[in-house]
Amino acid sequence: MLSSFSVGGVTLYPYSLLMILGAGVCLGSFCLLTVRRHRGKTDENAFAIEMLIISVAAALPAAMLFDSLFKWADSGVFRLGGATFYGGLIGALALFPLLLLAKKNRTVSVLERLNDLAPGIAAGHAIGRVGCFLGGCCFGSSTDSPLGVTFPEGSLPYEFYGGAVKIHPTQLYEAAFLAALFAVLLLLGKRSAFAYYLVGYGAWRFGIEFLRADDRGSFFGLPLSPAQVISLALAAVGAALLVAAAVRRAGQKLPPAPSKKDRA
Repeated sequence: MLSSFSVGGVTLYPYSLLMILGAGVCLGSFCLLTVRRHRGKTDENAFAIEMLIISVAAALPAAMLFDSLFKWADSGVFRLGGATFYGGLIGALALFPLLLLAKKNRTVSVLERLNDLAPGIAAGHAIGRVGCFLGGCCFGSSTDSPLGVTFPEGSLPYEFYGGAVKIHPTQLYEAAFLAALFAVLLLLGKRSAFAYYLVGYGAWRFGIEFLRADDRGSFFGLPLSPAQVISLALAAVGAALLVAAAVRRAGQKLPPAPSKKDRA
């Protein structure tokens, strides 16, 4: 764990630095992919990049709002302070398509842009999860596994458990998975990358939540955490997109219906 360090008398926080780096990697990945995949669409590409920057800027307040709402549902107290990845993701993904639709005479679809964005989301999130590990948040449950880690005095896990306890480094588990997902999405190319991201990350996040021990609020009394409910919803959306794509491809392969003349 490395909660902070000083450079030239200035205190820096790895958690914040890696979050900013993750957002930058997400933007950079999108810029590279969308410009390479849509050559000759200079004006449209520039507009999409600008709209993504606005959407990413809106992600932080959305992340804080969602976290506060979930904890309000659990405690009855509404207080801004924390943040949740899903809140930022939903906020950005809700705003980005709406902003893209404002562009008239588009030749690149919103779904194509989301396919360009998907690998960057995974890469940026992986970097952010390393920041979570260094900051001590999003920590796991206790374990005897050789993969377990012990956080020092003063950290959130130390305070939560009341001492030095070996716990699952869920942040690093997730960072490793997201790095692998990033590679898979790149290999998929333009075809259904966004849908596979939703299904892949949704399924992973649903499972990893069972190893988490930090306070994540509640979802109106349901036995699942808010993140698990959202994970199921996102995975369902991704599955629906994959089914729709498969049906569309199957329809394109069917021979054309015979004309009246042919039937005669």
